[in-house]
Amino acid sequence: MLIDKRLLRNMDFALVGAVCVAIAFGCAMIYSATRFTPSLTGSDPLLYVRKQVIAALLGGLVSVVVLRVDYRYLAKFAQLVYAASMLLLASVLVFGTRAKGAMGWIRIGPLALQPSEYAKIGVVVALAAYLVQQDDLSTLRSFIVPALIVLAPIGLVVAENDLGSALVLAPVFFLMMYAAGANPKLLGIIIGLGLFVVAPLAYFFVLKPYQQMRIVSFFNPGLDPKGYGYSVIQSTIAIGSGGLMGKGFGQSTQARLNFLPEHHTDFIFSVIAEELGFFGAAAAIGLLFFIVSRGFRVAQQARDKFGSLVAVGISAILLVHIFVNVGMTMNVSPCTGIPLPFFSAGGSSLMATIIGTAVLQNIYMRRKRVLF
Repeated sequence: MLIDKRLLRNMDFALVGAVCVAIAFGCAMIYSATRFTPSLTGSDPLLYVRKQVIAALLGGLVSVVVLRVDYRYLAKFAQLVYAASMLLLASVLVFGTRAKGAMGWIRIGPLALQPSEYAKIGVVVALAAYLVQQDDLSTLRSFIVPALIVLAPIGLVVAENDLGSALVLAPVFFLMMYAAGANPKLLGIIIGLGLFVVAPLAYFFVLKPYQQMRIVSFFNPGLDPKGYGYSVIQSTIAIGSGGLMGKGFGQSTQARLNFLPEHHTDFIFSVIAEELGFFGAAAAIGLLFFIVSRGFRVAQQARDKFGSLVAVGISAILLVHIFVNVGMTMNVSPCTGIPLPFFSAGGSSLMATIIGTAVLQNIYMRRKRVLF
């Protein structure tokens, strides 16, 4: 038996079921979004669905290993996990290939690996392992090392022009610091300085022109309707035209006529809203939030502080991805190229998400002692 039966009895079967439904739902929408787009699939309308299923199966196989090994070993090897994550990110600068303006992928034959998706989990593990050893997080000095743990990978990802992945780690950092007992007032001050001092300075002196235009287009998509504002305009048209009930499965004109760019990845939610309407979109969001809520429930019931902080971090990653991706499609957040968990086509994203939920399951399974 790969996993002890007594541990299997402790599994969160609601989380397992929700993840399986989300994967199936995502595959169905990817099929709907790509089957009438020969420029993407060639002569094989199941191309992206097949890739997604393979990624899900590989993620499931890795998850079996994840479930078998006690999560507390991650604390013992947190430095090694962090070093491996940094090495993966750094390798992109040497061996990476550019796609969608970002150098975030490493190609191994026909496979494309996106290290940043896996590195996020490694950063969460390293940060949790450090925070459990700290008794006092009430001073600015106590924030220095945790901030460096997060800023180092952010710097590497920014160097790869993958600003979206870099921005995910910032709110994850603050949520984990709060869960670890950091001073809320100090957190508020730092967030305020980040939003009103660091962000404006970064806009003028760090961001590249095309990144600045994405932010400008967020406030006024009509300023460049055929350029940087095009995707958002087409996305809002798709979402609005879906109405309450939608046009029907496979009937997205924005996707079928190829008006909506990246409709199988970044803008898959727009296809869901157009084809299944408000109720279908609400069902997708509700399913994702249910998974996130189970993750935070794992954090509440974890056996130790390390497990609790890791669960908070992984749940926060999912939460940020959902808010940013859905917000982007409705023009309430800038376009950053962040995938929608379980729904956007992408092997690395899906595998990393499945592995992350397996870590949550691992923590939940060991929330209480197994009696022999």
